[in-house]
Amino acid sequence: MALISKVKTWWENHECNVKNSVDILHVSMSVKPKWLTKKVLVNGNEVEFILDSGAQISCISEVTWKNIGSPKLTGVPCKGRSFTGNEFSMLGSFMASVEVDDSKQVLVTHVTSEKLNLFGLPWIIEVENKLGYPIVSSIKKSEEPIKVLEIEKAQSKISEIVNKLSVQFKKVFEPGLGHCTKMKAHLYMKPGVSPVFVRARPVPIGVKDAIEKELNRLSEIGAIKPIEFANWAAPILAIKKANGKTRVCMDYSTGLNNAIELDRHPLPKPSEIWAEIHGSKVFSQLDLRDAYLQIELDEQSKKVACINTHKGLFEVQRLPFGVKSAPGIFQRLMDKLISGIPGVFAYLDDLIIVSKNIEDHKVQLFEIFDRIEKWGLKIQLEKCNFFKEKLKFLGHIVSKSGIEPDPEKKKKISELTRPRDVKELKSFMGTINYYGRFVSEMHKYRGPLDKLLKKEVKWEWGQDQEKAFQSVKKVLNSDLMLTHFDPELELIVTADASNYGVGAVISHKFPNGKEKVIEYASKSLNDAEKNYSQIEKEGLALVFAVQKFHKMLFGRKFILRTDHKPLLAIFGKNKGIKVFSASRLQRWALLLTNYDFKIEFVSTNQMGMADTLSRLISEKSELEDKVIALVSKSENRSNEDCSDEDSLLVEESIKYVLNIMLDEVPVNAEQVKSETENDSELKMIKQFIKNGWPKVVSDPALSIWSNRRQELEVIDECIMCSGKIVIPKTLRKSVLKVLHETHPGSAKMKGVAREYMYWPNIGRDIEDWVANCIMCQSAAKRPIKSELRPWPNTNRNWERVHIDFAGPCKDGKVYFIVIDAHSKWPEVFENMTTSAKDVIKCFEWLGTHYGYPETIVSDNGSPFRSNEFKVYCQNKGISQVFSAPYHPQSNGQVERFVDYFKRMMTKNCNKKNWLSEVLLFYRASPHESLEGKSPSEVFLGRKLRLNLARLIPKKVTFQENKIKHLNK
Repeated sequence: MALISKVKTWWENHECNVKNSVDILHVSMSVKPKWLTKKVLVNGNEVEFILDSGAQISCISEVTWKNIGSPKLTGVPCKGRSFTGNEFSMLGSFMASVEVDDSKQVLVTHVTSEKLNLFGLPWIIEVENKLGYPIVSSIKKSEEPIKVLEIEKAQSKISEIVNKLSVQFKKVFEPGLGHCTKMKAHLYMKPGVSPVFVRARPVPIGVKDAIEKELNRLSEIGAIKPIEFANWAAPILAIKKANGKTRVCMDYSTGLNNAIELDRHPLPKPSEIWAEIHGSKVFSQLDLRDAYLQIELDEQSKKVACINTHKGLFEVQRLPFGVKSAPGIFQRLMDKLISGIPGVFAYLDDLIIVSKNIEDHKVQLFEIFDRIEKWGLKIQLEKCNFFKEKLKFLGHIVSKSGIEPDPEKKKKISELTRPRDVKELKSFMGTINYYGRFVSEMHKYRGPLDKLLKKEVKWEWGQDQEKAFQSVKKVLNSDLMLTHFDPELELIVTADASNYGVGAVISHKFPNGKEKVIEYASKSLNDAEKNYSQIEKEGLALVFAVQKFHKMLFGRKFILRTDHKPLLAIFGKNKGIKVFSASRLQRWALLLTNYDFKIEFVSTNQMGMADTLSRLISEKSELEDKVIALVSKSENRSNEDCSDEDSLLVEESIKYVLNIMLDEVPVNAEQVKSETENDSELKMIKQFIKNGWPKVVSDPALSIWSNRRQELEVIDECIMCSGKIVIPKTLRKSVLKVLHETHPGSAKMKGVAREYMYWPNIGRDIEDWVANCIMCQSAAKRPIKSELRPWPNTNRNWERVHIDFAGPCKDGKVYFIVIDAHSKWPEVFENMTTSAKDVIKCFEWLGTHYGYPETIVSDNGSPFRSNEFKVYCQNKGISQVFSAPYHPQSNGQVERFVDYFKRMMTKNCNKKNWLSEVLLFYRASPHESLEGKSPSEVFLGRKLRLNLARLIPKKVTFQENKIKHLNK
């Protein structure tokens, strides 16, 4: 028998092409094969290989690749195919340091999805040339057959079954959204609740197109539909996924989740599943495409699950992921779906099929697929696993050998590094104190460790300390401390952050008050994360913990513990997600709305193992540890799907790249970066942000910063405060000059400044600048003589406009002014006459650009009262409203702008292009009657770019990040 595998590029539809293929393995076998094996050092790690002189490449398994540190792979993704038709993936290759006996060389090494480490012909030739003698004599024989070849006997039949499934149940695998035909989801409202309508949140310019594209996609597949009116509405937030796509998430924490009853349909008990799985030998796992969205809401529930966006209101048609009843509703569906089919189990969207043999497994697969098709559901084929010897399910490994705890649970404790100083030792001793309440064995090991905490003792880590340290680690990994997951017991998640990493522990609290750990987790911080403010590091720890333990937490109530009080307000569920300037906190808070938890504050000495894990983080960097919590994964995406590249690309998409250059602006981000380094105060602040703040800050100048320490972070060596760039002292005068270019008042200057920058007392500095401006004071506004007449609010742009003439002005010109009542958007026409003919020309221009207004408000001037203008308005369907005679102030909308316009003219009329600059600044400035928005945001749906935009972060595209990452 021979196993010959052929390598082909992914996009060639996996067809066999003998001419361009590569023989991976060619072995002649007897009934009981004997394999030649050799232990080799690869990148300093011992790996056992199978020798085969018929193999044209040398390869290692994906598991081995991860164990040696996951070296960066190059090359095109490929598929391998054996002579029986069995396919497997070739992930890429890398240059490895290979040590065989006295030979050490750098050789090409391929990585395969098969559990096979193969010492092929290219390595044999290179090594034997280096050694000068054959290596066969130094290789031992193994009596054990290769598992891959055992499986190969049945693989042809398995492939045939899977192919038949994909053909017979074609609809199940088709792209698009499934539609459950057997049930609709109903959201039960609490008695006496009142509707909560939340206005749409502002949309960042950089993601507006992506959000609209995603809303259009959801509308096209039938997940949402546009409506004109709703009593209930929740806002949305955009999450940029690691692949560069934007995901729209509904924030139902703003009201709906508090108004609906929790669906308490029980989740299955793992212990009962384990009992039924026992003795099975063949396993498959199915993945439902967009699982929750396959269930339609009933008509009553659709009315309360509406969302409010910048494009208007949408009624959500399918069960949204962010509704707290979703897990219970979905589990009920899954229980009905699998009812009566032996060997099929479902825990939320985790669906597993188990059997004693392949024939039984085939029958079960066809039965569950038949039901899935009849129920209108769809499967994501590429994420399914068929006919496996073992699988990971609910934190355990299920195989023919039985049910085993996932070894990853204990791995983090085994990898803990010894304390490096007194501070880290105190953290570790805190763990002994905390868990010593439940496990008395902890305390008998602390003597040698306590010794190092005494003031008069010099730090010296010896054999006694190492022995005690390892003993405590063994207790932490023993049955005295660890327990299995039980959905009937209370769950507690504790997370903490240090300057090195984040640590997390998930535990059960038993009725007697004792706590036992289910699993430990930790990750080291990368360079970008080390620059996070402390509140962001602590937030990262919480989200990392919740995502890491997703399978145990989702759909269940749990307690989330932190020792950082500000996070209680941010991640609490009383008022919904606040629109933070810091986008990381906003995204993380949104992600946590998918879980049902109560956040609690505990002191640091009550944090247990979480604090220790964050400080004594292993220096060994692994692929799974580098999953960054801010990556927004779909509900069916596991942590294993996230790569180190994902983390980098997502971080780069948030990172501020301050490199937009405008020649006329005297300040740019590079200058800010340089001057920050030269500013002694800001330089010290940077060190505090990176290395931690002192307990007491006595310097008054620094105490201002200390009070805002939770809002500070370092990005590209610039200090940011709540997402705004901090301007060094040497550049503040230049920035104020830019802000005051068109001589706006202090209120408008402050409004624009808040969009871009911060420094202590910036508001007072702006007021002083305006007060010392001679031109501003000479053109100061006089008090209004009479009260302005209020007008009713409008609901849309161009519903009502106010018009008037200004002039002849200082420059001798007459200006015609039009103000939109809804958005406060101004239009100004110069070199006008006060004739009806010119007024009509202006409205013709407005009509071609924005459409015709519904109502015009004007004074009783002759051009507006003329028959010519009256007929024009009637033809265009425009209503006319006139202010009271002798009281022009009753047309206050336009009067206020006329007053502003004349003052701006006085200050700026000697400048070239003054009118366009004044209009730009006015349209881009936050307006007091628009809840802090600018006229352009309401009228155009976007912000206008001012000269100060060079201080705004530039969004880096996914492709740009990819290129940058590859170049590195």
